[in-house]
This record gives sequence, structure tokens and C-alpha cells, in this order.
Amino acid sequence: MRYLNKIIFLNSAHIPYAEVKLDGNVHFIGTQGVGKSTLLRALLFFYNADKLRLGIPKEKKSFDAFYFPYPNSYIVYEVMRENGAYCVLALKNQGRVMFRFIDAPFDSKWFIDERKQVYGEWSQIREQVGKKHDISSLVSSYEMYRDIIFGNNRRQELLSFRKYAIVESAKYQNIPRTIQNVFLNTKLDADFIKNTIIRSMSDEDNSIDLNFYREQIKEFEQEYKDVSLWTKKEKNGEMLIRRIADKVIDAYRTLLNNRRLIGEGRRELNYAERVAQELLPQYRLDIQESEAECNRVSRLIGEEQEKYGKERDKLSRELGVFDAQLKKTAAKRKHYEEIHIEDILQRVEQETIIEDERRRQEAMKAELEKSYQNVVDKYKALLEQLDMDLRAFRNSKTTLLNEHQAALMTQKEVLMQEWRKAETETREVFQKKISAVDEMMAQLVHEETALKIQKAKVAHENPFAREMETNEQEFAEFTARQFQVETEIKEVELRIETLRQEAEKELEIAELKYQASLDEPKKQKADIEAEIRKIQNLLEKSKGSFSEWLDQNRKGWQENIGKVVDEEAILYNNVLNPQLVADSSSSLSSSSSSSSSSSSTSASLYGVSINLAAVERKFRTPKELKEQLAEKEQLRADIIKLLNDLQNQHEEDNKNLKGKYQLQIRKLNESLYAKMAEMQLLPQTEKKLKMQLLELKNRLEKWRSQQLSELEDKQNALVSDKVKKEELKHQLETDLQRKLKAHQAEYNRQVKVETQKYEVFAQDIRTQIEDKQNQMDARRQEIMKAQHDELHGKGMDTQALDAYNKRIAELDAELAFIRKNRDVVAVYRNDKIELFDQESSVRQERKNKAEALMTIEDKFRQRSERLKLQLSVAQEKLAKQQAALRKLEAGLNAVKNFRSDATLCPLGSSEIGEKITTKDCLAIVEELKRQIYEDSRTLDNFKKQSQDFLGKFSAHNTFHFNVSPVTEEEFIAFASNLCEFVDNDKISEYQKRISGRYTDIIFRISKEVGDLTRREGDIGKTINDINHDFEERNFAGVIREIALRPLKSNDQLMILLLRIRDFAEENQFNMGEMDLFATESRQDVNAKAVKYLLAFMKGLLDEPNRKQLQVADTFKLEFRIKENDNDTGWVEKIANVGSDGTDILVKAMVNIMLINVFKEKASKKSGDFKIHCMMDEIGKLHPNNVKGILDFANRRNILLVNSSPTTYNVEDYKYTYLLSKDNRAYTKVTQLIKRL
Repeated sequence: MRYLNKIIFLNSAHIPYAEVKLDGNVHFIGTQGVGKSTLLRALLFFYNADKLRLGIPKEKKSFDAFYFPYPNSYIVYEVMRENGAYCVLALKNQGRVMFRFIDAPFDSKWFIDERKQVYGEWSQIREQVGKKHDISSLVSSYEMYRDIIFGNNRRQELLSFRKYAIVESAKYQNIPRTIQNVFLNTKLDADFIKNTIIRSMSDEDNSIDLNFYREQIKEFEQEYKDVSLWTKKEKNGEMLIRRIADKVIDAYRTLLNNRRLIGEGRRELNYAERVAQELLPQYRLDIQESEAECNRVSRLIGEEQEKYGKERDKLSRELGVFDAQLKKTAAKRKHYEEIHIEDILQRVEQETIIEDERRRQEAMKAELEKSYQNVVDKYKALLEQLDMDLRAFRNSKTTLLNEHQAALMTQKEVLMQEWRKAETETREVFQKKISAVDEMMAQLVHEETALKIQKAKVAHENPFAREMETNEQEFAEFTARQFQVETEIKEVELRIETLRQEAEKELEIAELKYQASLDEPKKQKADIEAEIRKIQNLLEKSKGSFSEWLDQNRKGWQENIGKVVDEEAILYNNVLNPQLVADSSSSLSSSSSSSSSSSSTSASLYGVSINLAAVERKFRTPKELKEQLAEKEQLRADIIKLLNDLQNQHEEDNKNLKGKYQLQIRKLNESLYAKMAEMQLLPQTEKKLKMQLLELKNRLEKWRSQQLSELEDKQNALVSDKVKKEELKHQLETDLQRKLKAHQAEYNRQVKVETQKYEVFAQDIRTQIEDKQNQMDARRQEIMKAQHDELHGKGMDTQALDAYNKRIAELDAELAFIRKNRDVVAVYRNDKIELFDQESSVRQERKNKAEALMTIEDKFRQRSERLKLQLSVAQEKLAKQQAALRKLEAGLNAVKNFRSDATLCPLGSSEIGEKITTKDCLAIVEELKRQIYEDSRTLDNFKKQSQDFLGKFSAHNTFHFNVSPVTEEEFIAFASNLCEFVDNDKISEYQKRISGRYTDIIFRISKEVGDLTRREGDIGKTINDINHDFEERNFAGVIREIALRPLKSNDQLMILLLRIRDFAEENQFNMGEMDLFATESRQDVNAKAVKYLLAFMKGLLDEPNRKQLQVADTFKLEFRIKENDNDTGWVEKIANVGSDGTDILVKAMVNIMLINVFKEKASKKSGDFKIHCMMDEIGKLHPNNVKGILDFANRRNILLVNSSPTTYNVEDYKYTYLLSKDNRAYTKVTQLIKRL
């Protein structure tokens, strides 16, 4: 069986050399401060190798400093095993304690030289150990040391150490924990047992830090309420706060955008005003030039009209003459056709022939009459006389007729002159009218041509070109602006992010500096508070303490007893029961001499005289403690004030630092949100520009359609007017012809009247002549008949004569016709020469004149149209220039009025530079007025929407919204933060962070409660093992039964956390990434989560001083002790079970059972081993119970190591050691008894 066999001290803990055997029960005796606890701690260190869990007070020296003060300070543990002992050497190397294993039993020669001194160098010791025995390398890791001792040695680096294990167990940790817990605790109640069992399970400090949760969820209700506002939906599915926030943001961005537009408008106005002032003189000069051009073209048009009028009138008159001649020719031709002039000409041309034939007829007749000459002559004379009378009569009548005919001709000439004059006058009158109509027609033709040109121009002309050009420019500006805004947004966002990173970096640096500045004050505060607690503890213990008893019973004790006893453990201990005794050997007293007093410097300790003059008094009286407490508290207050000052300064520095960056970021955010507002409005602007362009195109199309329609209407009207004018011209020409015909008719009538008069007279003459002729013919017939009868009677061939006479009569009739028409032929021949033969040349001349007229008309029309077009263009240009000038002047007047209005244009508002624009002053001023008036309404609406939104939050809202903004800047700052909040979806961050935090809290609670309760089964099994162990191996004594039972915790906070754990476990998959603000499928789960968190928050508020929950809070442990007939029932504390010794006995038994439970678990694999249990207060037990408890432990292979001031039950312990101090204050360990 393996076990720790002995412990050897070498220059350790004020022990020059001591060898303590541990293979049985051990009892250390000695007064306070001689080193009993020192030995027990060294023994505990073998098992737990944990310098922090040895029970060394903080004010004492550290383990390393106290136990290993010299380079040659050592503690050797000799461990027994089946094949021989080995040693564990504890030594200090490089400032800390380490271990070496020596595979051999302890030999003092290894360490002690012949002068009884410990070797000063390790090399010397190593040499003494020699090469026969294995010496391990240094083991610097305490965990590795424990793994070696307790056999957790499966790792490769530990294989060589397997031979040094006292047990083989990978889960040995409960053994050293239980041993140390038993040693470090003095009380025995349910809490102690629970904590011992719990701590024996693990080194982990399994507890729930309530201050952590108190800090984490103190704002939960407010945060949950605030964030819920953003997730709560109304009946229509909308989120009210989001809708209100959107209104605020819309109003804010509208305000920013409107102010941006106002600023741009002012810059545009500056530019437009300057350009207008520069253009004004040029506009006026251009108008003067255009007016001069209009006057020049108008004059040219007048000159052209006058020149054309003269040439046209001249040609018109010449055409009238030609037309009159051609008409006369036509009339003559018609007349000659009517009288068959050709027949007349032919007959007249036969006059000579007829005359010749008549003469032949006359000759033949004469030949016939020659035989009857006398008869013929007689009758011839009668006929000649008759002819002469007829001729004379005819001549007289013909002369008269000719006179009348001449008069007729004269009259006809007069009438013709009158007719021609009237005709000329009529022609001139009508020609003027026709010319006027022609001019109008020419104008209509010009206008028609102009309309055609206009129609052609309309297809290419664009009255909205300027607007379209402006639209195109604005669209180009929009595109450029869009790109610019996008770029600027990225730049601003980058700048904001840079500033944030800079701020975070500076804040981080400031935080590090701040935390660094806190280190020393916090350490000082912690040290001082530890001192304060220590002083307060001593003051609390001073009532009824040994110090109080000495003040009352031992005057001057401060200079003797006070110098050698421990302040905390002895002087302020109130359970020592001090008594005055006569035997000075059992007390520390003044030496017996007549000069002994309170200042005596020598005393005896249990019969040993010591000189105390060199010993400095280190204890403090209650008065001194109070004075030191006041000093320490004042010092703590000063440090707290310093910490508060540092915190305030840090907060102020952080505030200033944040303020510096927040101001920059806010300005950038305002710029960003203005740009984002502009960016949001850009699609509207794009749509507006596209709609404008579409509208302009529609207007252009409509204008063109309207223009073409109007031009068509005008053209139709012109055509109609032209038709009317043509009809008028035709009517005028018809009227002219009618008038001319009327003149001609009148002329013909007058000629006819005159002719008729002449014809009447001529007819009368002809009738007279005819009558005369008829008379003459009758007479001639009578003569001829007489001649015929006489000649016939005389035998002449009368038939031949009749034939000659008939033929001569016919020829005479023909010659009479010829004589009658000789004048007609003469006139005809004259007309032929003057009219008919000239007709073609006249027509050609007329054609030439007409063509000349058309030429000058065309030239006039062309020149006139060109000039009129020039005039129209010039007039249109002038009109546009005049309109532009009026608009320019109106714009400048509007600017002047605008700038003079302080409401619209405050002082300095125009000093913001220029921006190029195509808009004019008037349009900009009107737009600016509208925007400025709109700004007031926009601002009011923005403030109203902001107040509606902020009214939903409290002053201490989660999002730090300023709920009471007053100035415009405060409203703007709030809206800027809200924009950032919404645009960056910070509510999701808050929601995620808060949900995450509180969900994490729920899961953390679940985990931590799970961590607390995960040992439930082990704890229950351990308790069962303890109960079973007592039942199996009780010793016959007063204690008949010791039983433990775990119950459910009745701690309300723990119960709540257990419910939260159960809730989290039930819903771990249902919750997923739980969102406390979800409003749909997980509503019930979320509601419960919130309910639990609110209950937890209330529970923490109800117990403000409670700092943590521990494993011990997860269950309730009760005892039941039966001592003889005394049954405690199930209780939480062991008190007054019986005597004071009985309580100690129960505690000892429970401690032993605790150790045994874990020991047996470890020994199942590798076999049993012995282990030590260190306990105080055994001395209070009844001797019978001492033996019983020792047996109770030993039967479980547990060796007890106890200490007490005096010896008792010596025979029951295998070893009893007396500890004392020599005159050098070294501890001496003397073995008093060894029981075989």
C-alpha cells in the first residue's frame, strides 16, 4: 500500500531540521504560533500543490518566502510504496518552488554535512545522492506534479514518472480538493458540507454573478419598451413609429433639399444677374441694329413696289392697245366674214374681165345691129339719153349719198375715237382694279409661298429648342450631378467612417490610458480595503478577546506576551478561555525579581526564559486599530475620490472627444443626409426632366400639328382667297369685257344709228335711184321693146339681140356690184395691211409685253418675297430681342426687389458665389420665392413631425434621442441622428444587440444554471455514498446515525433561474436566434422570455446586496443526527446535538466520510492507498470518542493529523510531536511518543 510516510524540513519555515513521521495518526502539540499550522500546511501542500489554497493569511509571507527563505531550504516528502520508498524534494528554483523525484528512501546524509549544516549547493546534494539513485528533472508545473502523484500519467512525458504515483486515477481532483476543504473550514453545517462536496467536484468557481446580470438587465424594461415601439404592428400591418420616423426623415430631407435648392438658387441668381447685367447693353445695341434693318428693308420694299407699279402700268397700257387692236382685227375679220369678203374680192378682181366681156358683147351686139344702125342709133340715142339722165340722176344722188357717207364716216371716226377713249379709260380703271387684284394675288402667292416655306420650316423649326436645350443641359447636369452626388456620398461616408475609426481609436487609447491610470489606485484601494476588513474584523473580535482579558488581568502584557503572540490568531481570539495559573511553566510571565514591572524585558515561556528586548512589538491596541481604521478609511476615501475624479475626467475627456468627432460627423451627416435626400429626389428629378422632355416633345408635336393646321387653314384660306381673287379678277375681266362690249355695243349702236340714218338716207337715195332706174329700165324696156319690135320687124335676129342685151345687162349688174363694193374692198385691203397682216406681229408683241409683265411681276414677287421675308425675319428677330430685353429688364427689376426684401434675402445670404445656369433671373427669383416661402412651411412640418415622433419616447430612452429639442439646430441634430439611425438600420442593431444580449442572458442563465446543476447527480451519489459509508463502517459510540439528504432549493431567485433554464431548454430550437421583438410565430415564446427577464430584473432589485448564486443555492441539504436517544430530525445546521465534543465528533466523521468517498472512487483501479486528513479541535472530544474517530478514519485508510495546545489521548496516536521555539525563534519539533 502506498502512502506519505514522512516529511522532512531543512532550513524551512524557521525549522532548521525536523523529521516528522506520518505512517500513522499524528498529533502536534504546542502553544499558539509555534508552527503547528505550518507543518499542517506543508503536509497539505504535498496533496494539493496549490500555494493559494493553504490557508495562508494575506498579510503573512508568501509560501515561497516563508517555507524557502534560503537557497538551501528544502522540504522532503518520503512516500512509501510496495517496492520501497521514494522521495519528493520541494525546492526553490528561479524564484519559485519546484519538485524533483528521487527514487530512494530519505537519507539525511544527502543534505547534512559533517558540521550538521545543510549543503549550500544542489550539486553537493546531487553528489551525495550519487548515481545509484534516479533523480528526476525539475517539475515546475504543479498540475504535472499532481498528475504524477495521483497517477494521471498516460501522457508520454509522464511515463517515466509512473512509478511515483500513490494511486492511478485520471479523475483524482476531488481528493486534494476535499482534503484542503476539510483543513480550511472549521464550521460544520449544510452550507459547509454542500460547499465541500461541491468544491471537491471541481476547482471551477461555479457561480452566477448577480451583479453582472444586475448591470446587464437594469435597463431591460426601458430598452424593451423602446425597441418594441419599432416592431409593434398596427391592425393594418404598419409600424406606427416607423411611419412617423419616415415622416420625420421625409420632412427633414425635404427641408435639407429645399435649403440646398435655395442655396443653389442664390448662387444661380448671382450668376444670372451678372450675366444679365453684361448682356443688357448688347441687347439694346442689337435692338437698334434690328430696328435699322427693319426700316431699311421696308424702304426697299416701298421702292420696289413703286418701280414695279410704273413698269406694270406702262406694260398694261401697251397691252391694252394691243388687245384693242386685236379685238378690232377680230371684229373686222368677223365683219368681213359676214359679208363674204372673199367673194367680193373675187368679183371685184373680175371687173376688168367683165368690162372686157361687156365690150365684146357690145361689139357683137353692134355687129348685129350694124345693118340696123339707124334704128339702133335712134334707139341708142334714146338709151344713151336715158343713161345720161339716169347717170346724171345717179351721180347727183350718189354725190349726195357720198356726202352723207363721208359724214357717216366722219361721225363713225368720232364715235370710234370716243369709243376708244371710253374703252381706254375703262381698261385703265379695270386694269387698276385688276392690277390691285393681281397685287393681292401676288401677295397671296407670296403668302402662299411663305406658308409653304413656313410649312417646310415648321418641320425643322422648334420653338421649344431653348427649353429642350435647357432640358438637355439640365439632364446633362442631372447626370453629372447624380454621379457627383454618388461620389460625394461615398466620400462623405468614407470620411464619416474614417472619423468614426479615428474616434474609436482615440477612445480606445483614452480607455487604455484611463484603465492604466486606474491600476495603481485600484490596487491601493484593494490593499487598503483588505487592511480595513482585517482591522474591522479585529475590532469585531476585540470584545471578549484574549487582548481584552489581558488588559483586565495582566498589566504590562504588551511588553512580554504581546511581543510573542500572533495578533489575529491569539490576541483577538475570543475562544481561548484564558486563565491565571500558579505554574509559571505553563505561561509566559515576567521573571521573578523585585524589579519586575510592565517594562520587563525578560520572560519565561513554559519554563524557558527568553530575552524580549530585541523583539519589536507588532500588535495594535483597539484604540490604535480605530485610529488606523480612520486613517485607512480616509485614505480609501481619498483613493475613491481620486478614482471618481479619474472617472469624471475620463468621462469628460470622452465627452469632449466624442463631442469633437460628433460635431464633425454631425456636420458630415447633415451633408450626407442632404445629399441622400437629393439622391432620393434625383429619380424624381430624372422623371421630371424626362416628363419635361416628353411634354416638350408633345408640345412640339402639338405645336407643329397646330402650326401645320393653322398653316393649312391659312393656306386653304389663301387658296380660297386666291380663288376669290381669281374669280374677282375674272369678274373684273368679264366686267371689263362686258364694259368694253357695252362701249363697243354703244359704239356699234351709235354707228348703227348713224349707219341706219345713212342707210335710210342711202336707201332713200337708192330707192330714188332704183325708182329712177326702174323708170329708166321701164323706159329702156319700152325703148328696147320698141327697138326690138322695130328691129324684129326689120328682120333682125332679136333673140341674139336679146341674148346680148341680157348678157350686157348681167355684166352691167355685176359691174354695178363691183362699183358698189369697191370701197369695201379698199377698206378691207387697208385693214388687211394695217390689221390682218400685222396681227401675228401684234400678237407676238402682246405676248412679249405680257411676258415682260409676267417677268417684272415674277421679279417683283421674288424681290418682294425676299424683302418681305427679310422684313419678317428682321421683325421677328426684333420682336424676340424686344421681348428678351423686356424679360431681362423685368428679371433685373425682380432681382433688385428680391434683394431689397430682408425676409427673402437676409444680409450676407447672397455672398455665396455663383453657379452656372441656363435659367433667367425672373424664373430663378420666382422659384427662390416659392422655395423660401416653402422653407417656413417645411420647417414647421419638420418640427411637428419630430415632436410627434419624440412624444413616443421618454427622456431616458434607449436611443438617447433628445426628446425636448428647442432650437432649430437641436431639431436638425435630432433628425440627423434619426436619419443615421434609420438608414443604417440601427434599430436592427439595437434589436439584434438587445435581443442578442437578453437572449444571450437567457441562454447564459440556462448555461450557468446548467453548470451549477450539472453535478446534481454526482452530488446526490456522493451524499448516498456518505450515508452508505456510515451505515457500513460506523463505530460503536454515541452517534447512532448520520444521514444527509438533498432537497430542491427554496431560494426564490434560484427557482426563477431554474425556470428560465427549463424555458431555454424547451425552446432552444424553437427560439433559434431568438428575437424578443418578433411579432409572429414566436410570440408566445417571446412573451414568456420577456416575462422571465422582467421577473429576474425585479428579483435582482428586491435583493440589491446579493452578489452571486452558487452551486450550493441549487439545492437544500439537511442533516439528521441520532445521538443515543436524541434525534435532531432533518435540520440544516448541526448545533447542540449533544455536548460541544459531540458536535466536533460529528464534524470529524462527516469530513472523514467526505474524503473516503472520493478516495475509494480513485482506488478502485489501482488498489487502496492511505491518505491524511488534517483537522483541528480534536482535543475537545471525549477520550473514548478520540479513539473511536481515529479508528473510524483508519478503517478507511485515512490517517488523521491533528493539532492542539496540549496533549491528550497520547496512546491513541502513533506519533505525538511537541513544537516549540528556541532562543533564536526557530521551531523545534520533538517526538514525544511513538506507539508501536
